[in-house]
Amino acid sequence: MQLHAVAFAGFISVVLSQSHHHDIALAVDRTFDLIDFNPKDGNLQYQELSMGFDYIDTNDDGVLSFEEYINVTNSEPIQRDIFNHYDTNKDGVLQKTEYVDTPFRAMDHNGDNVVTRHDYDHFYTNMIHHILQQQHGHNGR
Repeated sequence: MQLHAVAFAGFISVVLSQSHHHDIALAVDRTFDLIDFNPKDGNLQYQELSMGFDYIDTNDDGVLSFEEYINVTNSEPIQRDIFNHYDTNKDGVLQKTEYVDTPFRAMDHNGDNVVTRHDYDHFYTNMIHHILQQQHGHNGR
């Protein structure tokens, strides 16, 4: 379980060091394989992502502080941008709704509580490209 939680929290830093779409897609795909563990069936259930959040929340207060987040990722400056991307209400911590629920619902197009590899890859590849554009000052114009 620990490996899977760390993989979920930390994959973006590895991916963001890549500059080519193909490299990003491969890294996201590898992360899916690490997270898909119970059952290992080629799909993600909500519980798989939720358990990762619970593992990262070391003080069991129901939110992830930036310190908890970087303890399982790394201290790269990009991590602040990633954390802020997830922190949609800008309160300085990540609720499960921000880090697990909202992304999961966005990926689960048909509402069956299962995310396919394709949906996961598409969602996170787009998210990473968005963060990279923000970092480089591109606003899509």
